[in-house]
Amino acid sequence: MKHRNQLKQSQEIKDNPHEHLQYLLDEHQQILSHIKDLHRWWSELDEHGLPKYGEMGTRMEGLRDLLKKHFLDEEQEGYFKPVMDEEPGFCIMVPDFEEQHKEFLSRIDDFSTRLKLSNPPFRNWNEALQEFQGLLDDLRTNEKREIEQVREAFEKSSTQE
Repeated sequence: MKHRNQLKQSQEIKDNPHEHLQYLLDEHQQILSHIKDLHRWWSELDEHGLPKYGEMGTRMEGLRDLLKKHFLDEEQEGYFKPVMDEEPGFCIMVPDFEEQHKEFLSRIDDFSTRLKLSNPPFRNWNEALQEFQGLLDDLRTNEKREIEQVREAFEKSSTQE
């Protein structure tokens, strides 16, 4: 069933040349929503004074899995390729995206690992929260930048039709 849905989605993308852009934008929105949920959970624990380092490490791994899939979709499945076909100047930015993707995954791995240690290396929950917030801020900035660039490419290609 999953394979059939992927084939159907692939055919829809071929039938509608802009479908891939909507798929990419939808994935970005899903990631931003997941980040918001993580932040909300962390903030609730902070308000109650109940740090859960290990559980946060596990939740960060969930974010990493979502990002890894998304990044692979962008890089290997060719979701950037149709954008590059429609807006050739976009191709200059893709290697930069790939490098940023690797860096984010590595940072999340490191943070998750440290959170899950029996004695996390953070002085307190707030110190871990600050690192978490910095990581999320960087992710949000990256995702918003990618969304803006994909939208620009889409708008340029739409006005040329």
